[in-house]
Amino acid sequence: MRLSARPLSPHRLFLAVLALAAVFRALTVAGYSPAVWFEDSFDYVGVAERMQPYPVRPSGYSLLLWMLRPLHSFTAVVVVQHLMGLAMGVMVYVVVRRRAGRSHPGWAVLAAVPVLFDAYQIFFEHAVLSDVPFAFLTVAAVTVVLWSPRVSPRSAAAAGALLAAAALTRSTGLVGLPLLAGHLLVNRCGARTLVAAAAAVAIPLGGYAAWYGSWHGSPALSGGSGVWLWARTMPIADCERIRPPADEAVLCPPQPVGARPSSPYFIWADWSPLRRVPGHPVAVPADLFHPEIDGRAGRLARRVLFAQPLDYLLLAGRDLGRTLNWKRGPSPHSPSIVYNRYAFPNTHGPLPDGVRVPGAGVQEDLRAYEDGPAGTRFTEPAAEWMRVYQSFVFLPGPIFAALVAGALLTRAALTLRRRSTPADRPAPPGSLPLTLGLALAVAPVAVTTYDSRYWLPCIPLMCLALALSAAGLAGRAPQPLRADGED
Repeated sequence: MRLSARPLSPHRLFLAVLALAAVFRALTVAGYSPAVWFEDSFDYVGVAERMQPYPVRPSGYSLLLWMLRPLHSFTAVVVVQHLMGLAMGVMVYVVVRRRAGRSHPGWAVLAAVPVLFDAYQIFFEHAVLSDVPFAFLTVAAVTVVLWSPRVSPRSAAAAGALLAAAALTRSTGLVGLPLLAGHLLVNRCGARTLVAAAAAVAIPLGGYAAWYGSWHGSPALSGGSGVWLWARTMPIADCERIRPPADEAVLCPPQPVGARPSSPYFIWADWSPLRRVPGHPVAVPADLFHPEIDGRAGRLARRVLFAQPLDYLLLAGRDLGRTLNWKRGPSPHSPSIVYNRYAFPNTHGPLPDGVRVPGAGVQEDLRAYEDGPAGTRFTEPAAEWMRVYQSFVFLPGPIFAALVAGALLTRAALTLRRRSTPADRPAPPGSLPLTLGLALAVAPVAVTTYDSRYWLPCIPLMCLALALSAAGLAGRAPQPLRADGED
């Protein structure tokens, strides 16, 4: 018995922390059955019921729902996502222990705490949304890359496949692909490693693009890139100044500049200009992303960017600055039909009906997947405990900004110090999580809008970056653990 327990003894503190994090997730499952819902949830379920490449967004998350469909349980879906959340904490811990030295295991535990205990992390694990699977795939890819000082072709292929899966779960995952390539190049991993990573990326993305083309006429990962960029630029678009041609002018906002809502409204609101393009009636959300509409919207968006670059940068900068908000939540101007948005609900609200994915209505899809009613049901006192927990235990925007600043400063200090040390000194491994975390924080603000849930995957990445760089700055050279895991 003593020998079998020996490998776990250095990790007792972390195992206790992990067990406590699992308790809060168990309370969430007990308090809110079967899941919590958002507008996007109903699209994901509809696509899973009639598996297809969806024009609005990639169908990777719907594929996960489709794989779990034989269980006929949204509870099973959120349990899998809660396990992903716990797994991210484990990955942060083991990477820091393995690469930053073992003399201070408390550093590794501390780095894992935000992803394990942040109430919004737990909340989104309990929502039928792509956020947590996307974060899990991204952190898993970084874990594979950082597992050893030298990335092998096999590890590069695994990381590439995981990032490709992340990109098929959320389009912003595409920013990780050039960053992985850059990491492999900077670390001189060799041609075989680069080829292995490229093949692992190209096969799933190419296969999905071909599947999309078989449904929609041309290969792509999703439709609507023009529509998303158009919506992003509409809060600032001055059509009187730009004077677009008539076929694009129909997409100009009806409100004056300065009195316009945030970007999501321009797509989803009933008054959206996308709904009045002649010859293109809108019956379901995918109709808003018709290639003809998407082409017009993209052309108008590019006109705005060329004519008003400073306005665009100011818009993106203001939204990025909202990361400093203490409270976490959606845009106050964001359209919503779901009660208690971004918080564990304290009131019941009806789920919508109507058709979002052609073939069946929302209620029919939910009932078919769950094999019964899918509306959120409360069980007290567990539900109340999690509502109170969310009021106090979360990572505020200023603390997240401090994580980013700390990671940047320690990384800069390490870079300066390495210039004055021998060339054979091991390179600190924190650059990939740092650059990927920054990219995933900035990309949504640049192409869609600000939303605090979009920086959910950035939290474990920044914790990794800061812990690894701080350990390097403290003089602990990156090294792997011994096989038996002893200190």
